[in-house]
Amino acid sequence: MAARRRKTPKIYYAKTKNRTSKKIIVRRGMVILLLTATSVALLAGAFAGLKYTGSLFFSRNPKFELKTINITSDGRLPPEFFCERAGLQVGTNLFSLDLDKLRQKLEEVPLVESVTIDRRLPDTLIINITERVAMSQIRWNPRALPFLVDRFGVILPMTRSGQSLPLIEGLKLQNLRPGDRVENPGIRQCLDILAAADQLGLGSQVAFSSFDTRYPDFVTAIVNNDVTVRFPLHSGRERLIRLVSVLQLSNEQGRRVKTIDLTPDGRNVPVTFYEPEKTDNPEPSGATRK
Repeated sequence: MAARRRKTPKIYYAKTKNRTSKKIIVRRGMVILLLTATSVALLAGAFAGLKYTGSLFFSRNPKFELKTINITSDGRLPPEFFCERAGLQVGTNLFSLDLDKLRQKLEEVPLVESVTIDRRLPDTLIINITERVAMSQIRWNPRALPFLVDRFGVILPMTRSGQSLPLIEGLKLQNLRPGDRVENPGIRQCLDILAAADQLGLGSQVAFSSFDTRYPDFVTAIVNNDVTVRFPLHSGRERLIRLVSVLQLSNEQGRRVKTIDLTPDGRNVPVTFYEPEKTDNPEPSGATRK
């Protein structure tokens, strides 16, 4: 009797959805979301409470009402001008003042370079003003009257004392007014040279009369009334020191300098000299007058 063949059982795999586990995940998500929202609400309430409590102790506390406004400036603008500009009034709470906005408002004045503001408890506000210092005159248009300009290139109104400063010319701008900033490589180099001369104390050796910025690669300066000096648009301090050396050497040699070209990068500096003055009908040595 033939042996029966054993049939291999067929196994079928079926994907079943675990609805129970999904419900658990959803519930956990809702709980986490609810806890998060509750925590945020509690934190917001705590912050609002602290803010209100802080206002009771500081911004609403009559102990911190402003009684003294101490304004100091190193320039010509009076303290009353800054007080009015900032809108400060006695009786205002010190902690209700936004010091950053006050500082920004005062620094918008063209003559102001920087401002520091501090609270001195319980009732004093201290404001220190640093005003801009004019470095030279600047003629922004051949037909316009010159303005003044500080070391940062910020335009200032003309003053009587500013008329004796060196004149920078050669610009052709359509419009310029106090508070504007001039962004020009030639102007920047002129101001750097003047600042370096001031820092090195070279006023007795190098006196600048004017600067010409018409050329794109260099600026020309009139020094000591009759010496024409050409500067490149870089290394102003280094070239200024080289200029002083050339003037000192020429003075020791008894020669009168006419032009100096400081644009070459080499050690040699092209220099021209005025012709020595000739005396008319010199008398021979040993001659006697009748």
